[in-house]
Amino acid sequence: MSIRKIALWFSRCSFQNRIFLLILFTSTVVMMAMSWYLTNITKDRLHYQVGQRALIQAMQISAMPELVDAVQHNDITRIKALIDPMRSFSDATYITVGDEKGQRLYHVNPDEIGKYMEGGDSDEALFNAKSYVSIRKGSLGSSLRGKSPIQDQTGKVIGIVSVGYTIDQLENWLNLQIGSFMFPMAALLFLLLYCARRFSLHIKKQMLNMEPQQLSQLLIQQSVLFESVFEGLIAIDSFHRITAINQTARRMLNLSQPEAELIGQAIDSVVTPETFFYDAQQKNKKDEIVTFNDVKVIASRMAVILDSQPQGWVISFRSKDDINTLSLQLSQIQQYADNLRAVQHEHRNLISTIAGLLFLKRYDSALALIQQQSESHQKVLDFITHSFKDHHLAGLLIGKYYRAKELGLELVFDPACYVEQLPLSLSHNEWISIVGNLLDNAYNATLLNHEGSRQIECLINSEGSEVIIEVADQGIGIDEEIRQHIFERGVTSRDSGDHGIGLWLVRSYVEQANGNIIIDNNSPYGTIFTLYLPFTRDENHG
Repeated sequence: MSIRKIALWFSRCSFQNRIFLLILFTSTVVMMAMSWYLTNITKDRLHYQVGQRALIQAMQISAMPELVDAVQHNDITRIKALIDPMRSFSDATYITVGDEKGQRLYHVNPDEIGKYMEGGDSDEALFNAKSYVSIRKGSLGSSLRGKSPIQDQTGKVIGIVSVGYTIDQLENWLNLQIGSFMFPMAALLFLLLYCARRFSLHIKKQMLNMEPQQLSQLLIQQSVLFESVFEGLIAIDSFHRITAINQTARRMLNLSQPEAELIGQAIDSVVTPETFFYDAQQKNKKDEIVTFNDVKVIASRMAVILDSQPQGWVISFRSKDDINTLSLQLSQIQQYADNLRAVQHEHRNLISTIAGLLFLKRYDSALALIQQQSESHQKVLDFITHSFKDHHLAGLLIGKYYRAKELGLELVFDPACYVEQLPLSLSHNEWISIVGNLLDNAYNATLLNHEGSRQIECLINSEGSEVIIEVADQGIGIDEEIRQHIFERGVTSRDSGDHGIGLWLVRSYVEQANGNIIIDNNSPYGTIFTLYLPFTRDENHG
């Protein structure tokens, strides 16, 4: 029952304390086993060494000629005179001398002289003339004794010498020797306890201060969440090997292998091109338009940082045509609405003017105004229709022309404008996004500068091996502090939460088409954006 209670209490302890207690218990058991082993080894060695010392002393004493002569003549006084000095120099508990019958001729206790030796271990020395070590209980208690026979010149045994060390004396010596290594053992035990505590704290830290049950539950939750999201998710380690990939990612990338087969493979062997995964590894990426396995996606990359070093990355991506992309291109829908509103506004003003002239019966003036507006508009419409064979682009430019007039600006088309067809590397919507965002950016910059011209110049030409798009304004220009980051998402020269996406989209589409962008300062004010987009993706200009 007590063992069950202990097990129940142990299971309720925190993981850190369980680790500590387990290491503590194991260390204690190991230290106790080592102490027991060392004690036995030391005891056996001590008994052997003391026994050999007692035997050597007994043999040396029994071989003394003076002692042999004194024993032959049974001269107790002489024997005492010989042995007493030896006892003062010997560390033995006692030295006993007996005759051939085992009767004591010398003993540390004079009252024992004349009595027979006790222990029953003297026969081998008296009858067989052997020297040996034995442990027996005598008049002074249990002792380790060395025995040696006393022989005359003919070899006849005439007596016996016994040199003994009591067991109590041996225990005292053993305790002294054990005590000499108990302090290092105790220090080692405390060191093990300290290391166990530090190790348990380290394990707890590595587990984010969570219990194993919590980690298990969190892992299950994250696994379910990983598979349930509608975005594709790929996790890679610091060696760019796949550690996790969800089913959405496998479906979007047309991967038929199960997750187990993909884990451990290099990312460049599964997804191409691999540039997005390798470049600027210390920097996170957000909502970049890239191509994975011939599929256009919007991808983000977040680094997994541990001890200020990236230990891997998590890549999330979604189809370029999903709702997130549409929300990013909402500005394009707004452009079309603005264009329609501009045309409606200008026509409404024109009709109101004509109605007023007719009411005043100024028929000639009304007719002249109609002809003037018709000729002006028709000239622009004819130029755009003739110069731009792509109907989507032509429609955008007509709308932008009227939008400029509504804002009090003038959109001037370069006579060299001509577009027969556009490269297929981008869709119609993407081409419209590029031109529309460049013109909107020029309009906004021009409106903010009250000193420059109101004209925005536009050149679009596709007659060579590349499409050239150039938009020049007389606006406020670009600060040098943000020039290097102007194409990053959220970066703008205006304090408005609605900006910072247009130029980012322009750069994304230009990079997708393998093109280049050049930014120059206009004279005396403003900026010139020049784009070079090759007809084939193998070309790169700028």
